[in-house]
Amino acid sequence: MVRYSDVISYFETIATKHFQIKSFHSGGLDEADINKLGAKDYVILYAEPGTATLDTGLLTYSFTLYILDQINEEVGVEPNKERLGRTTTYSETFRILQDVVAEFKQSLSSQSWVTDEVVLQLPVNCEPFTARFNNLLTGWSATITIEVNNQNNLCIAPLTHNT
Repeated sequence: MVRYSDVISYFETIATKHFQIKSFHSGGLDEADINKLGAKDYVILYAEPGTATLDTGLLTYSFTLYILDQINEEVGVEPNKERLGRTTTYSETFRILQDVVAEFKQSLSSQSWVTDEVVLQLPVNCEPFTARFNNLLTGWSATITIEVNNQNNLCIAPLTHNT
């Protein structure tokens, strides 16, 4: 059975193996202290857990994934500098988000870092954002649903059995 911690490990491995992602974080995004992160921490893959659903033979996890970067302030000249930087950052972070989704669903030519036990439901809806922290944090978010087998096995539960 694939546990919550296993799914987080998949995200962390993807972040570590991807050449453009510099760090991985998980938890509630409102709990993250974005202002303490330095330029070397970006691009960030952030996994915010959502609901989990137990069903007969199936366990479903939902996450909101964020690909976060700072706007490149070296793109263009005023007055279009911020707009051009945002456009470039949207483009680059969306491609990275596509790479993360491909690890779960569309790995055709190479071996994925995610096991076959994990099924990502398509389509994945993505939304661009810019958060007005001190650094105009910009990127994409995507809410994903991951399905794994659920054994529903009372025999392995740590409790006294009713015999």
